[in-house]
Amino acid sequence: EAERVALDDMPELERYMLHLLADMDARLRQATQDFDYNAYVRTLADFANNDLSAFFFDIRKDCLYCDIGPAHPHGTAKRRAYRTVLDVMFHALVRYAAPVLVFTAEEVWGTRFPDGGSVHLLEWPVVDASWKSAYLQERFRNLLILRTQLGPYLEAARNAKKVRTFMQADVQASLGSPSLLGALENIDKTEFFILAELTISEEDFEAGLQGWGNVQVTRTTHHKCGRCWRHLPDVIEDGALCGRCSEMLA
Repeated sequence: EAERVALDDMPELERYMLHLLADMDARLRQATQDFDYNAYVRTLADFANNDLSAFFFDIRKDCLYCDIGPAHPHGTAKRRAYRTVLDVMFHALVRYAAPVLVFTAEEVWGTRFPDGGSVHLLEWPVVDASWKSAYLQERFRNLLILRTQLGPYLEAARNAKKVRTFMQADVQASLGSPSLLGALENIDKTEFFILAELTISEEDFEAGLQGWGNVQVTRTTHHKCGRCWRHLPDVIEDGALCGRCSEMLA
């Protein structure tokens, strides 16, 4: 509990996930009231597969594994915010899943809380409706458009053996939409898109085009950190440590 981070101190990505959780909570409550259990199960499965596994976990696994070390025994503030949200998600999802994954939910709950009784005696999770944010919904709607649209270019580069992994990709592209370009402000683009480098030029390459243009994918010249495996400009040779990992292990 001492490592828990308050909502206002969390990065936008964590606050967006809590927004999604609050939105899903409302839809699950409605599905329960309507006895629409197909919608209930589908909503829960889509959240786990798309929003958590393919998006949130994919981006934050680097932070979870690498933003901790002797110099930061409890992890960085970003890692603690991530773990705070993981805890909130755990308590909500295990309760949501209990009616439809009866034995699995019981096993999960009992593994973490051996003396916690049965998951089926718990009440509906307390999810704060104020977590919902129209600003974050619109911001991440645009970011997810960009992330989804960039995928085929990266897959094509991998199929052509220009890169072996997306983390080796150096992407140069242009954007014709000011709203999409604005969505990229104040985020770590290489972390969000899981790339080595992303260089964007603002250019009206085609009127009305809502996405990427003139995308070029090449293999990065940056070396690979031996700890986090990211290709970064401050790594002097493959296997050496980047500045962050050196700091964590100091």
